[in-house]
Amino acid sequence: MAGFGGVAPPLPYSPKRKEGDDGLQWGSRPWRTKLRIGALFLALVALVLLRLGSDDAENDVGVTLPSDHAVMGDGSRGGEGAISGPAIVKVPREHNATTSFDEASVQFPDTSSAQDSAAVEGIQMDSGGLHWTDSHLPRDATNQTRHDVRISFRLHSPDVVPYPTNYLSVQGYACPLGTLPPSLSGRRSVLNFTATISTDLKILFVGDSISQQFAEGFYSSVHSDDYAGGYTILRSFVNDGEPIFANGKIFSRSGLHVCSSLVAPARGGGVSAYWRVLELMSKTTERKSYVNCKKETYWNAGEAALLSDHRYNHPPGATKKGMEKVETTRNNGATTWVRSETDNSTKRHRVGGFDACVLRPQHGWMALGDITRDRIEEEIRLCGKTAGAQTAIVSTLPLNNNVLTPEDWDGILRINEQIRDIALEWNASAADEVRWVLVQEFGNLTNQILWRNAKHIGYNITMPDFSQSNGWERQGSEFLLHRYHGIKGNQQHAPSIPMVCAYHIDQPFSTKNETAGQCFFNKISRDGMHWCVETFGPRYAVSVACLLGCVYNGGGPDVAGDAGVRRCEHECNDRFMSLTPVEESWIGTNATLYSKSG
Repeated sequence: MAGFGGVAPPLPYSPKRKEGDDGLQWGSRPWRTKLRIGALFLALVALVLLRLGSDDAENDVGVTLPSDHAVMGDGSRGGEGAISGPAIVKVPREHNATTSFDEASVQFPDTSSAQDSAAVEGIQMDSGGLHWTDSHLPRDATNQTRHDVRISFRLHSPDVVPYPTNYLSVQGYACPLGTLPPSLSGRRSVLNFTATISTDLKILFVGDSISQQFAEGFYSSVHSDDYAGGYTILRSFVNDGEPIFANGKIFSRSGLHVCSSLVAPARGGGVSAYWRVLELMSKTTERKSYVNCKKETYWNAGEAALLSDHRYNHPPGATKKGMEKVETTRNNGATTWVRSETDNSTKRHRVGGFDACVLRPQHGWMALGDITRDRIEEEIRLCGKTAGAQTAIVSTLPLNNNVLTPEDWDGILRINEQIRDIALEWNASAADEVRWVLVQEFGNLTNQILWRNAKHIGYNITMPDFSQSNGWERQGSEFLLHRYHGIKGNQQHAPSIPMVCAYHIDQPFSTKNETAGQCFFNKISRDGMHWCVETFGPRYAVSVACLLGCVYNGGGPDVAGDAGVRRCEHECNDRFMSLTPVEESWIGTNATLYSKSG
């Protein structure tokens, strides 16, 4: 069928090889083999010690294994569960020696020679910090902007600025104990950096729990710890069971389905917010009454109005608000409605309208056939009319556990092409509609990582040419459909092996779709639907900042025109929605970065 060039060759693992076989033995090893492994392990340790900026020591000591928990997100229409505490198993120290992939052969472009300004076309570097502010003074309190730059960012080492997990409302959105292939974890400029963002823009993330996890990761990038009181959950539901409240804190093993939340003010005076909507917005799915965001696929403009009408103070204080239970007779089958504690103080600043929406088609809640060009365009228009946004960023779709057949995978790629066409051909038809549509190539980033992970865990595949604009995702991609059944939970479909597995434990993986041996988890995804925020969050956040800079920094479209914006969009995606290393001189130097159309 389209996109699948036959069956991938079997994986090169066999259990308990006999002495004399090529490769390592996973059964009883002769003493010579053990010595060879020990020597190899010592060599690996030496390489780790020499590695510049390494932040992955945890990769050698522990991983997450499936336990008796409900997996967060079956990705099926109408349901998301939650991950509870995992079992922890010590990783065999010799595991890196088992790979059949020569990690040293992986080549990345040389990016060590960045200049102090205009280091890369479309992305500027300001070593003096002129286009940066740590102030959270709200935008409506001043008419001043930072010259012509309204959103900028900085890159850091994770031991200085932690991974963006501080605001995650579900434990399973993070993967603190998973591992990545050495080709991805061995260089800090690939996936081992974090980000902070300064902006006066008001940004609204709209979508399901995948949008939620990345919105909450984005919060960590735009919000300082000493302004933690500015984080507010307006409405949310506990996933399962009755929560325990103590001293303003909520304890629930399954986390929260947040209907609406925000950080206000953000660093730079802007606002970042999240609105949970489970299907692409349409006039036919709009409801004037209350919508239970946990499971109802309708939407209500009143939820967006709650965000726009939210009032806040500056400064909001360094203590996070406690949580309170709200009794209601309108839960429509949900368990408990909770929100951040409210107070009666007079609050000066109102959020008002948003500048930009960040959207993604909700595959899982929606069947692929229902995600049409018309529906995507209608959501973009409604986001402008409902939230006031003038710019929309639309993410391309990645693999997930609802992709079961070659036809499904081709459907994902078809939708992504539609998203690109919509952006290129967009024309606003009214003053209150979105003017600019930009593409975030999230599917491209995740696919590059999945291909490298598949090679690492033993799939005998040929690495494609990622520089091709399209087509490589269709070639030899049958391995994506191989299923891992080692996760216990309420998933309707088991996840893809390359999406959740780091390497096998005892049994070999099978190339049959319906079975797989036990594996250690990776740092890509824990359930085949959601993504590990530590791995993807920083690149996701700076790609949003970079794309918005194409419109709001400098003269934007008024100066650069459509062609200039598209060049800038292309550069942002090439730099941050791919495995292209960022400039080493950008990390940990307090260099302020921003994009600008030109």
